[in-house]
Amino acid sequence: MQELSHTFFSVLRLAKIFFDSDVPDKAKNDIGLWALDEDSCYALGLEASEWIFQNTAHYYNERKDVDTWLFTDPIIDRFCRLCQEYERDKGITEEKNPYRSTIEQTIRENFRFDSYSYGYDWRLSLAEHGRKCILLFTGEEFYSHEAVPEGLLEIRYTLLSLNQKLEAELNQETRIIPLSVVTAAQWKEAA
Repeated sequence: MQELSHTFFSVLRLAKIFFDSDVPDKAKNDIGLWALDEDSCYALGLEASEWIFQNTAHYYNERKDVDTWLFTDPIIDRFCRLCQEYERDKGITEEKNPYRSTIEQTIRENFRFDSYSYGYDWRLSLAEHGRKCILLFTGEEFYSHEAVPEGLLEIRYTLLSLNQKLEAELNQETRIIPLSVVTAAQWKEAA
């Protein structure tokens, strides 16, 4: 009897996560092409990380042996715009915005890997220059590539949910109930 390695189940688990998600069908079809072995598990983790956000850039620094992942998406841009509008309407700072706190906590929770040699950051603030994004840095000792796509999916779902909540709250506050228009003749008649 042949013993199955944990990578066999990692590939299957990733496939299940993507089939249950809202990622494009192309990504779901590509999963079927991967073998159920350790090399494929590593490669699929890298490949699948690019399927979640619309614009993903991957840079490799040979001198330092560090991969840098830059995740940008209209969902992230929308979140930042809605937060700015919310803060302006409420008269609060970014630090007091509960929606920003929620997404920061979500990023922290979903970028906790059973590995080391990695770091992450985000640029979701008006004070930060450049396009709004989420960053992940992985070194040569990072061995949790198959966990990255799942974490990214959770971050994406949280952003979508927070965008809906922000839109609903902002629309609720700006809704104006029109008073009936009373003409001068109606005022005379009422008197």
